[in-house]
Amino acid sequence: MNNSNSIKLVFDKTITRLAGYPYGEEIYEKQVKDHIDIQKPCTIYFPKNIESIASSFVQGFFSQIIDIIGFQGIEDNISIVSSSEELSEEILKMLI
Repeated sequence: MNNSNSIKLVFDKTITRLAGYPYGEEIYEKQVKDHIDIQKPCTIYFPKNIESIASSFVQGFFSQIIDIIGFQGIEDNISIVSSSEELSEEILKMLI
């Protein structure tokens, strides 16, 4: 399932929750921005140790992506894989 246009995010193994708009922006800048083409179908993998993600992190993480491809582009192009199907769906719902 790992296509060439995918990225596995890396966080300290002790971290189980992500929060904060600036932290979301920082993770996007450092781990995603120059590593995948968000204008084509892509997959973003959150590690299994991440159990919850605050809307502030999601909004910061996706702010530049929204500027580039918009909400529809995210819906059409970006797949989120996380520790649970519920969390993956929740991440996308936080953007709407």
